[in-house]
Amino acid sequence: MPTRPSNRAVSLLILTAFLALVCCVPVTFATPIATTLISTDPPAVAAPHTPETPSASIQPLRVAFIGASASAGFGCVQRERRDDTEYSCGFRLVDMVKLACPDLKLLTSDMSSGFFFLAPIANGAKAVKRAAEFKPDCVVAVDFLFWYCYGDDSPDGGPLKNEEQRLVKFEKGLAELDRFKIPLVVGDVPDMSRAVGRMLSASQMPSAETLIKVNARFAAWAKERPNVCMMPLARMQQQLMNEGVFEHDGKRLVATSAAPLLQRDQLHPTPRGLAGIACATASALKLAVQQSSGVTAAVAPMCEPEPTETFERARGELKPRPKPASPPQSTN
Repeated sequence: MPTRPSNRAVSLLILTAFLALVCCVPVTFATPIATTLISTDPPAVAAPHTPETPSASIQPLRVAFIGASASAGFGCVQRERRDDTEYSCGFRLVDMVKLACPDLKLLTSDMSSGFFFLAPIANGAKAVKRAAEFKPDCVVAVDFLFWYCYGDDSPDGGPLKNEEQRLVKFEKGLAELDRFKIPLVVGDVPDMSRAVGRMLSASQMPSAETLIKVNARFAAWAKERPNVCMMPLARMQQQLMNEGVFEHDGKRLVATSAAPLLQRDQLHPTPRGLAGIACATASALKLAVQQSSGVTAAVAPMCEPEPTETFERARGELKPRPKPASPPQSTN
């Protein structure tokens, strides 16, 4: 018959189990699909948890990205031939924002899609719902409103009949964004007329008058909402078309034939162009967080984006392209 352990033995067992639990069990973050935790802290011994350590209370900033193909990185691939082989890497806006502010701790969820244009009303609602479920501290919606103005579909999903329907459809996009009461980074609607005949058809292109109306409406809408931080995509695109330049915070990226800022479709940014947009996005994100009253405002000073440095960091992410498999040898 087994003997009953003594009280001292039981106490030792409990103490051992407690020490194992405290010292050895790893901590994990439970996150939804398409979520990434970025932490750039060095693998050194952590500083003591004291009031004198500012970073001790900083939590990862939860940021949800929603938008269309530019945010989703459509065709945004950097390829380089180096001495040993060819290198390449594709980039989405969320990737470039992280490279623009590598010291910023971000917990992100990316719902941007290159297929947004196929059904903007339905896809926009789905993206907003998924973003809300992520419970973010901030939402980035740089090109979310684009297809609520562009396209040849009406507000009810049928064929577009007139320009007035674009204005009605645009209101639906604003209504979706109104579901967020947290800091929100949103771009206005740029003039992409140079893409007509390439990636855009004439029927998808709004009139110049419509673009003026939707951007005036957007400015008025944003002005009434302290949580909204506007990104001037229309001004950026105008400068790019007229001067071949992207400018952010006094820093300029100049488009050349060897290093363009837009892809051949004249609609989507190249990796270099996306680096510029990411810096503008990161600055807007920083401003939005600073304006909020949440505890995450402490992370804002850690972000000082610069376009050229961001692009060079992106080049550092390139990996060797796999070599094509050799054809099978003939046995004849």
